[in-house]
Amino acid sequence: MFAGVAASLMLSGWQFHKTSTSEGAVLRVMTCNRGQQGSQSQQGFKNSTRPDILVLQEAAGRSRGLAKSPENAEFTHSASVGEHTILSRFPVLGSSILPAGAAPRQARAVRFVVNWFGRKISVYSVHLRTPRDALRAQWPGALVYGVLGLPGTVWGERRKQYQAFWDGQIADAKMILEAAREDPLPVILAGDFNAPHSGHIRHLLARELSDAHEEAGNGCGFTFPGVTRNPLSLGGPWLRIDYIFFNHEWSALQCVTERDRPSQHRAVMARLVLRDDPPSVTE
Repeated sequence: MFAGVAASLMLSGWQFHKTSTSEGAVLRVMTCNRGQQGSQSQQGFKNSTRPDILVLQEAAGRSRGLAKSPENAEFTHSASVGEHTILSRFPVLGSSILPAGAAPRQARAVRFVVNWFGRKISVYSVHLRTPRDALRAQWPGALVYGVLGLPGTVWGERRKQYQAFWDGQIADAKMILEAAREDPLPVILAGDFNAPHSGHIRHLLARELSDAHEEAGNGCGFTFPGVTRNPLSLGGPWLRIDYIFFNHEWSALQCVTERDRPSQHRAVMARLVLRDDPPSVTE
């Protein structure tokens, strides 16, 4: 029984770390997909974690209101491209779209350059496509499409269609990873990757980037879905698809996942520090 519980926790991405307090330049980054919030506010989590930078997805048409809201008065700088919005205590110097040349509404990620205490850093807001339709289509016929989907048949054509989605999803992840690899600045990737902890895309990114929850989080860090009828998850989230990744120039002191908010996605906040300017850790 104990071995089964241990294996289940490992597969779910369970982590346990002591929370480090620190002195010096620590950057707090929070990310949240605002889609399907169900009128649920993220203000409680934001106010308790006090992020310096708030990275939002599915915020198209709301960015101006978010930036001017008295609830976000601590963020004196903001920028928005398509659905991607950043609210920051520090100046936002510019932005660029991935893939390059795409229309803003088709951006898989947006790179924002932030002036953090005189040092430029890159903060990417990421939102890969939802696999909901592809997964739903497979539900009644995964065996048919996967095993019997012979070329030239209706099943074979459908298999090609769904495989094309997954190929595109992996290609988008590789594109974002390549941009992070070539970026000359300290890099942070935050957002809704629509990729589970144990999945291929998350492992692809984690080969070269650090996962804040894995490095400094506690528990499973599940972010999706906020409300479910799944009895095995006790009505709460059972997947981790929202992440904060960073390159080798950073290390994580803490990673916290929002609790008890019945929205579609729950927020994540990480406290990061540059490795070449480490704070003094007191605990």
